[in-house]
Amino acid sequence: MKITRMNHAAVNVLGKVEAAHQFYTEVLGLPQVPIQLPGMPPVEESDIGFWLEQEGVQLHVIGREPMGGTPDPTQSHVSWYVEDLDQATAELESRGIDMRVMGEGLLKIIWVLDPAGNIVELQQDPNCLADSA
Repeated sequence: MKITRMNHAAVNVLGKVEAAHQFYTEVLGLPQVPIQLPGMPPVEESDIGFWLEQEGVQLHVIGREPMGGTPDPTQSHVSWYVEDLDQATAELESRGIDMRVMGEGLLKIIWVLDPAGNIVELQQDPNCLADSA
């Protein structure tokens, strides 16, 4: 598996979205950017929270109830882009690592737990797709 770069970090601020928005945008001065989920149009405002970006690194501030299951994508996590998500999925499967998979094809996202129970998200790096075209 080849990690190419960091995608985003995420925190859950359930019940405190407004206060978190003020903290991150006004106190820390981070610019808000549209929420862009794979395969969907960008969204400026959402009941799921808001996204921030500084120097190409995003923080997803999630304000929704847990989805349940393990790993739970709505909880705090770190997301990495990989060179080949199908290859990464096969490698994780061969190591017996449980995954949560959402979406298919280019929209596929997987989540795994590290040995300490921290959530790690993996997505296909769109820059690698352009390189192979």
